[in-house]
Amino acid sequence: MKVLLAVEQTRISVGAIRLLTKLTLPSRSDLILLHVNAVPQKITGLAKERILKISQQVQEVQKKVSEQARQFLSKIEKTLRRQDVVFHPQVKIGFPGEEILKTIHSKGIDLVVLGTRSYSQAAGFFLGSVSQWVLQEAPCSVVIARNRPHKKLKDRGMKVLLATDGSPDSGAAVDFINMMGFPASSEVMILHVIKKQVYETERALMTGRENEKEFAKLAEELFEARGQQGANLLEQTSKRLSSPDLTIQKRLVYGNAANEILKAARLMKADLIVVGSQGSTGVKRMFLGSVSNKVVHSAGCSVAVIRHKEKK
Repeated sequence: MKVLLAVEQTRISVGAIRLLTKLTLPSRSDLILLHVNAVPQKITGLAKERILKISQQVQEVQKKVSEQARQFLSKIEKTLRRQDVVFHPQVKIGFPGEEILKTIHSKGIDLVVLGTRSYSQAAGFFLGSVSQWVLQEAPCSVVIARNRPHKKLKDRGMKVLLATDGSPDSGAAVDFINMMGFPASSEVMILHVIKKQVYETERALMTGRENEKEFAKLAEELFEARGQQGANLLEQTSKRLSSPDLTIQKRLVYGNAANEILKAARLMKADLIVVGSQGSTGVKRMFLGSVSNKVVHSAGCSVAVIRHKEKK
């Protein structure tokens, strides 16, 4: 497995580093530690000699910053040393989002882990421009890690919410949990949401029509059938989770998918939400689905957005 941990020397990256200290990557995975020094803005409106002098000063500063970045990556490597992985520290100069995407494509990355901006109790996630861009454009799975000092993960298992709808991406989300090593005593809540508005729309269309009672009965039967299908999906997903160290719970609810996922995450005090990039109605692999997009922006914990890789 090829994993990219994109970091910067601020508190934004603390959550991403902490998350990887709790998870265990597959043995002999490649872990690329990437730090991008942002390029300075173009200097204009000054005399040529002045521009040259400033450029030389900028180069000297970049050398110092790059050395500090290498030392920072070295500390991260020591922190994650217990992982049985091959480390590849890299320091680049450029625009962070662009360099992250270049690395994803050139290295064939399977999973990107990066932090995001500060958290607001009122509004949830405020994704920074870099994390938003990577989340939208990356062809691989992305973990947006949340730094929450008041909710320490040390010395305890993790609480994980797995949202499933039977789509290829949600199937890949199950594979993600199976591949990752979670701490002992970790809990996984498998959640499936049935769209109640579909049933309500069917009932509304039948109201006032001839044989309304027969149609209403049919709608009830269809609704019950969806419930049974959801229960079967939860059972199948539970059987696919292979780790005996995980405590598995299943939950079937009715309502809006994104809202119910966020509600369940709050109730169980989840550390991580795992959700497919596109739901069962997704039509374009590269674009983030409406459910996963809302979950990432509104959740109060880390979110793993999983993309199913098509077999070539």
